[in-house]
Amino acid sequence: MLKPTLIEIENAFQPAREINDAKRFAGREEAIQEAYLGIISEGSNIAIVGNRGIGKTSLARQIGQIAAGDNSLLERIGVQFHGKLDFLVVYFACGNAVNSVTDLLERLLTSQNCLGDWIYDVPKAKKEVDALKPQLGVSAFGLRVGIDGETRTEAEREPVIKSHAIDTIFTNVLIALSEQKIAKNGTLIIVDEFDQIRDPTGFAPLLKSLATNAPLVKFCIVGVSQDIQNLMKEHQSADRLFAGSVIFLPFMSVTELEEIIDIAEQSISGYVKFTPSARSRLTSLAQGHPYMVHLIGKYALRLASQSNRQEINEQQIDETLKTIAERGADPILEGRYKKAVASSMNREIVLKSLAETNPTSNDGEVWTRNAYTLALEQGVDNPSQYVGHPVTEDYGAEIEKVRDRYYRFKDSLFAAYVRARPRLIATQTTTEQEELLLNNSHLPLLSPPM
Repeated sequence: MLKPTLIEIENAFQPAREINDAKRFAGREEAIQEAYLGIISEGSNIAIVGNRGIGKTSLARQIGQIAAGDNSLLERIGVQFHGKLDFLVVYFACGNAVNSVTDLLERLLTSQNCLGDWIYDVPKAKKEVDALKPQLGVSAFGLRVGIDGETRTEAEREPVIKSHAIDTIFTNVLIALSEQKIAKNGTLIIVDEFDQIRDPTGFAPLLKSLATNAPLVKFCIVGVSQDIQNLMKEHQSADRLFAGSVIFLPFMSVTELEEIIDIAEQSISGYVKFTPSARSRLTSLAQGHPYMVHLIGKYALRLASQSNRQEINEQQIDETLKTIAERGADPILEGRYKKAVASSMNREIVLKSLAETNPTSNDGEVWTRNAYTLALEQGVDNPSQYVGHPVTEDYGAEIEKVRDRYYRFKDSLFAAYVRARPRLIATQTTTEQEELLLNNSHLPLLSPPM
């Protein structure tokens, strides 16, 4: 058996990007079937909702490929289909610069790999957009790049076009594209990170208008369930626009998580394998998040390759966790962890106790009594003193109080990281503990453990 190349080792797991290749996509068979039905249902849009690190973007990418005519995933998982679909697929990921629906539509019209690539091939669509020159543009690094190619300095950020005008232009462009029959089945616009849009007001009426005026246009929006609920409240008919096509992604099952490991091993022809105990440890740490399997698996495989080992056991998974923490492999999660702990051993123990008792059900409510028991066993005499700290902004506001004696991690991926990460602070003197209590005396004290 040939030793895999470094490139093959490094790409067996892929925590840094979504899964585009249908051969590498694991699990989610029910979601894929729901998505396919949503694509072929007339007048229906699709919404993918779920926690961070749960695989929403990877699913959206697969939906895009299916809509563009790639049936390989459907064939592999046994979903019934009839022929190849032919949609013009547009994918756009919102960033923190997308403040409104006007911003979103402007970027969809002008960005490369979005509608901007097609507009100038369709005279009627080109005429619609050309009418807005030179006002219509997209901001980039302090410059506004007009659709005519001119670059202008932007002294201050202001809406470059009125919202009602761009709604009309956007609709007319889509109608023009539909009339040209660029794609037989229509246009599918995937909007990822929809929750990044600060003010999504106006999106539901737009969808309603498109359903009437451009029926061959579908949207697939990716975000959190709260955004979908608010979207439906904005327009009394909006709930029908997603009828039967709201896909709630739950935590992945152990079987689905192990499929990720199987695919990774197959990509290197089984040269390095995870032992059953290593698999069990890895899937347990992931807490249903595919991202955690990819992150830990990637570093475990790298370390095994560097040591010329062909087997990864449970102990080596734990060694990998230490490496991930020391190297800051995920600087965002690591930074949040250090802010929540803030150099306090007791605070770290309580935070990890909350994560250890965090249920994998979707409500994620932690009963403090269970967490306090773990903290007391590890030497924290007053865990109730610390449980309120991560609720405050001083410590990242990572946890919220649901009701008396019940808390919840706002981000289930962060909870999984807290649980998996080795302890940051091993020891702490009595003097240090007293100083921390004094410094944090302004923080709220909660009821003693029950």
